[in-house]
Amino acid sequence: MSNVSDNSPLHCVSIDVEEYFHIEAAYSKVPREQWDAWPSRVERNIDLLLSLFDRHNQRGTFFILGHVAQRHAAMVRRIAEAGHEIASHGSMHDRLHRLTPESFREDLLASKSLLEDQTGKAVIGYRAPTFSVVPQTAWAIDVLAEAGFQYDASIFPVRHPWYGVPSAPDRPFWVQGQPDGPKLLEVPPLTWSPGGLLKPLAKSRGGKLPVAGGGYFRLLPLWFMKKGLAQAALQGRPAVLYFHPWEFDPEMPRMPLSFTGRLRTYRGLKSAAKNLDTIMSRPARWGAIADSLTELRTMADHSPGVDLSHLAA
Repeated sequence: MSNVSDNSPLHCVSIDVEEYFHIEAAYSKVPREQWDAWPSRVERNIDLLLSLFDRHNQRGTFFILGHVAQRHAAMVRRIAEAGHEIASHGSMHDRLHRLTPESFREDLLASKSLLEDQTGKAVIGYRAPTFSVVPQTAWAIDVLAEAGFQYDASIFPVRHPWYGVPSAPDRPFWVQGQPDGPKLLEVPPLTWSPGGLLKPLAKSRGGKLPVAGGGYFRLLPLWFMKKGLAQAALQGRPAVLYFHPWEFDPEMPRMPLSFTGRLRTYRGLKSAAKNLDTIMSRPARWGAIADSLTELRTMADHSPGVDLSHLAA
């Protein structure tokens, strides 16, 4: 973590560790039975990211997919040995809409057990594939709490065709899947609420623009993320960023995606590493999510509690 003041803004870089063919845009284009036929690129890209973290002397949170961990156990151990937090991204990159509470529990516990066996460390954080914890899948909160997870990072407080809960808070909060269910710490990704000419654009997204990473990081000018970071710092809320290893791989194989899928997937790959290096150079308290759980819980104590099943999607 950077040697800065305790009053500096809190920034957390998280990596959703998956292969390029795991993405939702490839769900119907690269079926699961073909996954092993596509060349793996994840280790090359993780090594690049580990070098970047090391250069900035920073820790991150790596939400690792079970399918990747099974095939790259040495890489998982390498991430953990470098001092980063190991968290779960589930087992097979299924959006929770395609699972039931029972199948989700099986998927979740399999990934948790695998990662803990590989690293010897407790796995306490989770992020759903495609941020698919939404009101329709509110049951996931109960399953996560019962499985011993201490926080979730899956609720994106924006409007998007595939995900998002625009009425959710833009800062840490306690979430329940039902009124009498257990509470779980929710740590949402960074958003920016702009004024002026961009305010109508934000309104279409629920009043907030998603500037935490992913396709937005590659498709939009870098100053969008910088504006979001500055606003979060002024408002005293943490900035949780997210990226995928394949986003730093200009030589990633081309999949048979739709036009929109190709645009979202392949645009901005060449500049992503340089732009992330620029962002990580900003003065802040950079660290893994687990490094700041006490502070995040205190923030949640001062935010309205959320019954996810009663929020508008």
